[in-house]
Amino acid sequence: MKKQSVDMRAIRITPPDNLKNIWVILKEPQIPGNIGSTARAMKGMGLTRLILVNPVPRWRESDQPWTFACWSHDILHNALEVESLDEILSEIHLLVGTTNRRRDPRLPEIIPARQGAKRIAAISRDHVVGVMFGREDFGLSTDDISRCHLCLSVPMAVRNPSLNLSHAVAIIAYEILMASIEDIPSPNPDLPPANDLEALTERITRLLKRTDFKPANENWDTLLYSIRRVLTRAQLERRDIATLHLIFAHLESFISRGM
Repeated sequence: MKKQSVDMRAIRITPPDNLKNIWVILKEPQIPGNIGSTARAMKGMGLTRLILVNPVPRWRESDQPWTFACWSHDILHNALEVESLDEILSEIHLLVGTTNRRRDPRLPEIIPARQGAKRIAAISRDHVVGVMFGREDFGLSTDDISRCHLCLSVPMAVRNPSLNLSHAVAIIAYEILMASIEDIPSPNPDLPPANDLEALTERITRLLKRTDFKPANENWDTLLYSIRRVLTRAQLERRDIATLHLIFAHLESFISRGM
């Protein structure tokens, strides 16, 4: 007869259904043990979906992740490995970045984790949200951050803030859990997948190049970041994307006719 597990929690809560729509994404994790510790932090906060983007090779063969994961081996077994972020953008509607450093003002606004968790909790009721964490040595790159729709940071008391990767995951996952069990009204927007915004950004850039537009210092990367920031801050829905594509298709046709 199988022995039943005993609930040892001092305070019991029922994990809300929206948590299944929240994916934890580790971008290029370098230490196998941190993958295991992340799985443990996720499980304790009700999160189950782990995505590893270009992780350290052969991490599954190391003892560290399995030891550090404790009773969270199921998350490791089910972890999805991909070579690039582009492979999963079509399934994500809100991409959230994390950072502990001040960033270029052209990039998405950085807000406290507790504030951002409320939006994640609301959006994830009907849409998939990806929360992305960078590698241990220097976090997410500027390009990674530019592709996010929202960026969170954990306020800290020191001038040079630093958190272990799994600690950062645990803190943000806790804030998401707490926000999810509050009575937060769902905005229920019809959000497009993240790769639709990327496609729109690329179309705008191509269109500008056809008009001989010249960005400041002819720096197209800087312009790309700025366009992404405008589109993500606008919180576009699917119909908005369709409308913009219709407008750009007309402009492209107009240019092709040489008028």
